[in-house]
Amino acid sequence: MFSYENYLPICSFNESSIFFKASEVFRYGFLLADTSEGAVFRQLYSYHNYYIEIEFGENYEEIKTIEAITIDEAIPKYLDSHLLEAAFTDLFVSEEK
Repeated sequence: MFSYENYLPICSFNESSIFFKASEVFRYGFLLADTSEGAVFRQLYSYHNYYIEIEFGENYEEIKTIEAITIDEAIPKYLDSHLLEAAFTDLFVSEEK
């Protein structure tokens, strides 16, 4: 069972070593998205009350960066704004019926 008292605040997480970050994310994080843009490969994980973005080198051979990000940073990067708007529309239309 997870204990929230063991998670780091977002600022402390970002100041930690890349080895610690990788250990924490791969142990306690939940993979949400896996994207690629040209030669840039990213994975988004949920971790405690924020998100972790991992950027890999070519073919996922090396981890370039691991950074904690807020939901405000994650939404535009990982959600298609048109799909998000359509989902909200469907939610409100369903409630009216």
